[in-house]
Amino acid sequence: MLENRFITALLIVLYVAVQLGIGLWVSRRVKTDADYFVAGRSLGAIPVALSVFATWFGAETILASSGVIADEGLAGGRAEPFGYALCLVGMAIFIAAAFRARGYVTLADFFRDRFGRFAELACVWLTIPISVIWAAAQLIALSVLMNAALGVPQGVTLIAATLLIMVYTAFGGLLGDIATDVVQSIVLIIGLIAAFIAAMGWFGGLGPMLGAIEPAQLNLIGEGESWLGRLDAWAIPILGSLVTQEAIARFLSAKDPKTAQRSCYAAAGLYLAVGLIPVLIGLAGAHVGVAAEGDDFFPAFLREVAHPALFIVFSGALLSAILSTADSNILSVSSLVSVNLAAGFHKRASEAAKLWFARACTVGASLVAYAIAAGGASIRDLITMTSVLGQAGLLVAVLIGLRSKFGGERAALGAVVACILANLYTLVIYPLQLGESAALILSGEASAPDGYFLYSVLAAILGYFAVGYWEARPRAPVAPLDSPP
Repeated sequence: MLENRFITALLIVLYVAVQLGIGLWVSRRVKTDADYFVAGRSLGAIPVALSVFATWFGAETILASSGVIADEGLAGGRAEPFGYALCLVGMAIFIAAAFRARGYVTLADFFRDRFGRFAELACVWLTIPISVIWAAAQLIALSVLMNAALGVPQGVTLIAATLLIMVYTAFGGLLGDIATDVVQSIVLIIGLIAAFIAAMGWFGGLGPMLGAIEPAQLNLIGEGESWLGRLDAWAIPILGSLVTQEAIARFLSAKDPKTAQRSCYAAAGLYLAVGLIPVLIGLAGAHVGVAAEGDDFFPAFLREVAHPALFIVFSGALLSAILSTADSNILSVSSLVSVNLAAGFHKRASEAAKLWFARACTVGASLVAYAIAAGGASIRDLITMTSVLGQAGLLVAVLIGLRSKFGGERAALGAVVACILANLYTLVIYPLQLGESAALILSGEASAPDGYFLYSVLAAILGYFAVGYWEARPRAPVAPLDSPP
């Protein structure tokens, strides 16, 4: 046991050293902020697709999906991997080529270009908190993993996790992130394939493993689920993450619009294929008799069916999933602050000054994420804090604004405000009227109202069109001040 733990710890340290080495080596090629934030817009389909996949494939894809599927069947796995794979397809169809053709660096660039400065700032102030909170959640997950592997107090591993991600992201930027994403993708895929082979070996082959799955587990409809709740369960992963800076930055690094679009399609296929491994393990593993559930199911299942050495590979896969998500969150914040929030400085500064300012923003974002992570909140609490921050408003403004000239800056802001009001009502005010605790809903300990996300989308659409028609209404001409009565 001690020997396996020592080997795991040694390999994790070596793996971390390799990631740092790659980030620092790639940093030599980073000469401008375009290199830093969009990798010089020079990459082909394979590295971009692998980077989008790695960014999307987080630790929750491995741990949460397998656990909930073991408990609820496919009804619990609509988001992972099916919903989020469809989300990547949606990015390819609606966003990737259009954004890359316009030469954007961030999501907020679209809002400035299409709607104006106030809409740009609204996008920035809505997106930054989400990215920082997600980064904090990933730092906690990484510190927990390092604590388990190294036996070092979690406070120390949290500092180490922050320094690791901060250093290689600050120096390498998106170019370094994508280089490490490629390595992390390969390790992640190898780790999950090894886990799947071990599972097949325990069952006696693929046929017996699939044969252990009961037909009732393949039902995509949850027990007692309303049609509105069913639609919401699909809409949240498909629409809720369609406009996220983390993924957008990846396909903006493609060498041309067609490559950006193809990369998203390829990432969606890869995400679905690799994401089916935790799904199948959850479906078949439910019959193994593992005495664990939720996020603990997958590790407990491996302890039951696999050689202890497989935990070394599994730890590498989990570490890869966390690193690739965390560095994306940190760089997202840095790009929004550098390019959009400090737009005046960005226009006037030299390339060297812009590059160092970008790196300083990356360091700052890492430290803020660390402060949040050290505050004592759980991963679930941090992630659910992002539920009421108006994402549907940004989504509606992007999809309508990209395809039509209807609606101006006030329409975009109207969509965001209406979405936030709908979120607050459905997730806070309405539960209080029923005598329920909104905090329990936001923490995941109680069910949110059926359709709460769809209500926010509908509110955003109504807000956009209502204000858009008000903007477009004919106005009476104003008479000159010196005109006769």
